[in-house]
Amino acid sequence: MAFLHSRRRRAARRRQRTFRSVSPVGMAVAVWTLRPAGSRLAAGGLLLLWAILGGLLLFHDAFYTRLDVAGARMLPPEALAAASGIDGLQIFWVNPEEAAAAVRRRFPTLRDATVRCRWPASCTLFVVEGQAPWEWVSGDLRLLLDEKGQAVEGGAAEAQRRLEVYGLPPLAPGQRVDPWLWGRLQDLSRAFPEIQAFRYEAGRGFSFIDPYGWQVLLGEFGSMRARAAVWRALRDLLAAQEQRPAYLDLRVPEAPVVGFPSQR
Repeated sequence: MAFLHSRRRRAARRRQRTFRSVSPVGMAVAVWTLRPAGSRLAAGGLLLLWAILGGLLLFHDAFYTRLDVAGARMLPPEALAAASGIDGLQIFWVNPEEAAAAVRRRFPTLRDATVRCRWPASCTLFVVEGQAPWEWVSGDLRLLLDEKGQAVEGGAAEAQRRLEVYGLPPLAPGQRVDPWLWGRLQDLSRAFPEIQAFRYEAGRGFSFIDPYGWQVLLGEFGSMRARAAVWRALRDLLAAQEQRPAYLDLRVPEAPVVGFPSQR
């Protein structure tokens, strides 16, 4: 009996030792198999949350740019906003420097253009308008000429001087005025700084209306400074004599012609 009882105790101890050695392993396996599943669920939930937040940012109306224009006096604000290309654009795609550069390219007569944005999607285009040297008018066509003689669309912008053109092919935006004609315009600007409006007719040359209302014919070739000197001398003389001619023909400045209205 004592021998049997001893075998039972040893068997019980073996069973107990076996249980203690297996039990921790089984627990470890269970924990190892559950942990990755929980991590994947948490990561998936986080990605879903970011996707929802990203969708709200991308598609919510509050994040689409609202553009204001400041400083425009003659140029239409709508045209300036359209040139920037950012009005209504998703704010995360807006590049203020590129938008301002696009406006300056579209309107070369601007002295400056900058874009500033505030959170969440409010931007302002600030412009400083300049004056083009010349306005080119041919029929219903109205363009501005920049400092290099290139034609640009100017909306309602004003120019320093105006040239009405007759008998020349139409000028398109981006084209340059004939170099000879552009040189003549520079001569007119220097010789007649007080005159803002001229007329050019192919084959007959330049002319303008004197402040007294007389037509002054200048022709095409030769020194405009010489013509300007003769015009000023005749203007003062005729005004002192209270004479009102119909025109002054200065196409040959050495032999000017004063034309009076015909008597009836």
